[in-house]
Amino acid sequence: MPSSIRRAALRRSPRLLWLSTAMILAALLVALGGLIYLVYRDWVDEQRDNLIQEVLWLEQSIRLHMESHQEWGANVADALADEALTGAQFITNTRLFLRENPELLTVERVSADGHRLWNERNLALVQEPPLRNEAYSALWRASRLGRPAYGAYYRAADGKVQFDLVVPLFSQGRFVGGVRLVYGLERLLRYQVPWWIASKYHISVVDLGGRELASKFEGAVRADALTHQIGFDPPGDGLLLRATVYRSGVGLTMPAVAGVIALLVGALAYSLWRLRQHTRERTRAELALEREMTLREAMEDSMKSGLVAIGLEGEILHVNRAFCEMTGTAAQALVGQRPPHSYWPREERPVLERAMRAVRAGAQPEHGFELPFRRSDGERFEVRLYATPLVDRDGTQRGWIATLYDITELKKKRLALNLSHQRFLTVLNGLDAGVCVTEGGSAQLLYANPGFATMWLSCEPDGACCPVFPGLPRLAEAGGSGLEVVLNHGEHWYLLHRRAIEWVNGEAAWLTILSDVTEARQHEARERAQAERFQDTARLIAMGEMASSLAHELNQPLTAINTYASGLIRRLPADLPLPGGVRDAVQAIADQARRAGQIVNSIRAFVKKHAPQLEATDPSAVIRRAVGLAEGLAAKNGVALEVAQDGRVCRLEMDPVLIEQVLLNLIKNAIEAMVESQTRRPTVAIRTRVGPAYWHVEVADNGPGLAEDMRDRLFTPFYSTKQEGMGIGLNICRSIVEFHRGEFGVNATLSGGCLFWFTLPLLQAETTAA
Repeated sequence: MPSSIRRAALRRSPRLLWLSTAMILAALLVALGGLIYLVYRDWVDEQRDNLIQEVLWLEQSIRLHMESHQEWGANVADALADEALTGAQFITNTRLFLRENPELLTVERVSADGHRLWNERNLALVQEPPLRNEAYSALWRASRLGRPAYGAYYRAADGKVQFDLVVPLFSQGRFVGGVRLVYGLERLLRYQVPWWIASKYHISVVDLGGRELASKFEGAVRADALTHQIGFDPPGDGLLLRATVYRSGVGLTMPAVAGVIALLVGALAYSLWRLRQHTRERTRAELALEREMTLREAMEDSMKSGLVAIGLEGEILHVNRAFCEMTGTAAQALVGQRPPHSYWPREERPVLERAMRAVRAGAQPEHGFELPFRRSDGERFEVRLYATPLVDRDGTQRGWIATLYDITELKKKRLALNLSHQRFLTVLNGLDAGVCVTEGGSAQLLYANPGFATMWLSCEPDGACCPVFPGLPRLAEAGGSGLEVVLNHGEHWYLLHRRAIEWVNGEAAWLTILSDVTEARQHEARERAQAERFQDTARLIAMGEMASSLAHELNQPLTAINTYASGLIRRLPADLPLPGGVRDAVQAIADQARRAGQIVNSIRAFVKKHAPQLEATDPSAVIRRAVGLAEGLAAKNGVALEVAQDGRVCRLEMDPVLIEQVLLNLIKNAIEAMVESQTRRPTVAIRTRVGPAYWHVEVADNGPGLAEDMRDRLFTPFYSTKQEGMGIGLNICRSIVEFHRGEFGVNATLSGGCLFWFTLPLLQAETTAA
């Protein structure tokens, strides 16, 4: 055994083991304190999480229960509106409902002005005072919102907090009252908070100021108790649902602490046992070290790579037999040499000195150093050198250990392979077509030329995976036939050819050739678009001719109807007794026939691009006539028409018949859309206002509205949202408005319906006066 190893063994002392024992005891105390703190924090977090989850569950349970009450109230309101529920049936249903829902105090039918009409006991409550203040708020909100609404909370005569739910009652679209459900807040908590929650938490409802309004059980809670509260909605209006923890427990804290203590005590006992074994182990270690040194020398001598130990100043401390054979110098001649060493070529000393400085600075490259060496006979060879610090057990660095591999032949082969590879890349990189090679099984990208990376923008030449292979399973079945691929929504077209090849490593691979055919496909698309536009133009011309022919054919029978009706009026003697309304009906036939003739002539003139009959007109009269014509269709389908005209007087230069047709078409479309979608309480609102230079008209409905893609294509000729629509009505309406130098458009409403609008310019005199 070397004397240095023996001196190091003698310096070892049991003091290190005693020091480790003291450190373990200190760690035991620190661990106990830290563990107790962590267990407490974990328990608090678990308590808070459980509290939040159970409060959220309770709020959701109460909300779902109250939503079922809303559904019951809505059903009762619908039955009352349809007169399908009598007063006696109302009392029977209400009593059964109150028996099943004890949190409700009463259920009443109230009038629009707040008078209570019926309840579960009486059908004559006219002597009762009407609802006022907070008790009236739910009825007021339901009348404004047109849906079930909760009111503000209030205190009853006994001091307990209550709140109301009112389901509105409509008769023929008019608000006539509602069904009022009165909740007791304390009763709601008593019957809807389950016992397993109430046993753990104090459940209460508080206002925004934290004042308790009602609770599940009476009792005080600790001021520092864990509390969580969330909004109580419904009924809302500033109510908060609060839960406060009654008691707490540690849970698994003590078992965990006991386990940690036992573990640390075991570690301490092990350290003490190791102190006892130290003397005997020391003797055995010295013998083992001697055998280890012998084994290490044998291993070093059997290595094929060179091994050299270098001191801090660059002196050689130790070499193995392979290093001696590599340099052609004996070990005795190498050990003790200082830089420059005998195997350093004279002309390469600056390179080797820089490598030595890099090793000392710890700046070794990832793949080591490639250095030139010289044998004793003068022959040059290349080595790859890896160096690692040589550190003693006490942490003192004595130098570096370097391993060397002779790479002379390997480097020659690599240079030849690089030259071949460069020739191959020069040819492929010069191609306009994109070329890539992928591994046969995993789609790993093996090669891609610049043309491929330029055309296939999602791929980089040095990327890890080719995006072409996974999406093209059919190419292998097609036997290399071409496949067209579209990218970026039709902006780029590529033609792909693919076939199996054998790569340079002998593995199966796929060769893919990519050609850009975007320009050819764009040319074909332009030709198809031109053909489609030609067909649309031909259809528009045919539709114009058809409209002109229909107008011409209808003009004669309408003229005959007007003539016969006018003649019948003149032939009837004034003193001839007739049933009531006959003369007015004949006169109405004549007026409507004359008006129909005007409409037909206006449409015919518009289709033939003749100037419509423009005249200074009061637009309010046009609105009234259009609404009057649409009232029959609206009443038939149960649609309410609401007209809101600006009170200011104005005059426009327009063809009143054509503008009437625009308004009538928009109202008819809105009615049909709401009837088809079965909209509840369908309403069409016609609003006008007079601006500084324009008369603005809006036709809005509360129907299903239009999707974004439908609004973009709405004015495309022959496009219709109806199954049997021709797709020309809105297009003609916009053409009529634009002929009058106005604008036409469509927007979405906040309630989800659709709003069509158009503007017409005022007369110049009106604009100047304004």
